[in-house]
Amino acid sequence: MSSVGVYIKAGSRQDTLETSGTANLLAKMLTKGSQGVTKSQFAEEIENMGGSVSTSIDREITNVNVTCFKGDLGRALNLLGDAVANPNLDPAELELTKQEQADENDTMNKDQETSLLESCHFNSFRDHMLGQPIRGDRDNLQNLSVDDLRSFKAANYTGENMVVVGTGAIDHEAFVNQVAEMLGGITSSSGSQENSNKCVYTPSLLMMRDDEMYNANVGVFYDAPGVKDEDYYSFLLLKHMIGNYDIALHAAHLNNMSKQYNATHNLLGDLVDVTKQSCHYFAYSDCGLWGSYLFGNEVFVRQMNWVGLAAPTFYSDFVSEVEVVRARNNLWNGLMKQANAQEANVEIGRQMIQVGRRVTRSEIAKRVSNMDAHYMRGLCY
Repeated sequence: MSSVGVYIKAGSRQDTLETSGTANLLAKMLTKGSQGVTKSQFAEEIENMGGSVSTSIDREITNVNVTCFKGDLGRALNLLGDAVANPNLDPAELELTKQEQADENDTMNKDQETSLLESCHFNSFRDHMLGQPIRGDRDNLQNLSVDDLRSFKAANYTGENMVVVGTGAIDHEAFVNQVAEMLGGITSSSGSQENSNKCVYTPSLLMMRDDEMYNANVGVFYDAPGVKDEDYYSFLLLKHMIGNYDIALHAAHLNNMSKQYNATHNLLGDLVDVTKQSCHYFAYSDCGLWGSYLFGNEVFVRQMNWVGLAAPTFYSDFVSEVEVVRARNNLWNGLMKQANAQEANVEIGRQMIQVGRRVTRSEIAKRVSNMDAHYMRGLCY
């Protein structure tokens, strides 16, 4: 299989409060056909190739990806390039897409971890669009029009903000020529983007009440470096040191918490009603968030807050070399699990947008291999 993806530096960060959700709606509209291809023709063409199309959007990047057999890569690129350059921004189709987005928002709001992580971004970057919901504000969503989407596309879907990636069995020269033909008419630049200034981390406490929530959710997050910072890979390794905890998976095996090399698991093992913990690292082009999500009985809210603060504090005093080696091996194993063209495509696209170059798996492995317990202790301090 082969994969072709178009990556635009135009995530929800480029929205404004008045047009929150524009980036996500426009990404969805790209799969509804183009000015020369109807929605049904677009879907039929993808099906005839035995392929699949997907869109994703985060706070900085919009991605449209088509996966197909290697012999159909040219057809897939033609279809994708046409959709990006000449999307069919039909008002009736937009209304249907807005309803789809509203339904997705309702579903996402029922996922407690997702809701809390969105709130942690707002709490940390509340004076910047980076802290606003990725899928837009529910109250503003229905007010968006085709003109808003056209304006957003004109301001952000430009050559300097766009990367096209092909992975699989690809003739590089032919691929480059086809991309130039399909997307050559796109404007090279539109000037400055909205909200491109670096957002400022705001240390603060946010408490939310939900009487339908059967347990408590806690997020403890630190100001962290972005992907271009020299400490990016250090924080990535620290994320693997903390790891994830699920009482359903760990309780049957961890019968003596004092013997655990994972400091966070050691603490959680003594809190019988804290059932889940996951460490997250959200790294963006110029900033980041690092920390833990915890879930458990509301009686343990104070302890969950304490656990989120305790492990990195402990590490600033003492780090076991065994724990660093375990985390390093876990990170290496994760690098080896990339098994298909689409995963490689997404990784390359994000790196080209955020870092400006391809960062190979061997480079990542080499960088973390030089980090020992002494280094990680200094990092946490």
